Amino acid sequence: MRNPFESREIWFLTGSQDLYGPETLEQVAEQSREIAATLDAAASVPVKIVWKPVLKEKDGIRRAMLEANAEDACVGVIAWMHTFSPAKMWIAGL
Repeated sequence: MRNPFESREIWFLTGSQDLYGPETLEQVAEQSREIAATLDAAASVPVKIVWKPVLKEKDGIRRAMLEANAEDACVGVIAWMHTFSPAKMWIAGL
């Protein structure tokens, strides 16, 4: 049977803030890449999981959501927060 999600993808979006500093943000990026790669490799996940760079500001979040909506292959997003503090920035994008 053909996988109906074969040419589809879900974007893995990570939220954080600049206030944590570059070292912490690089660690957040590395860990979120690992999570996305693990999900993508899971046989039980029938769609490709695509990691996107860490989002740290409301304008970038909004742009990422607009890009996801415009991309025909993108059938959804996973929004993973490094901490809960950036969650309010996501309102405009959602």
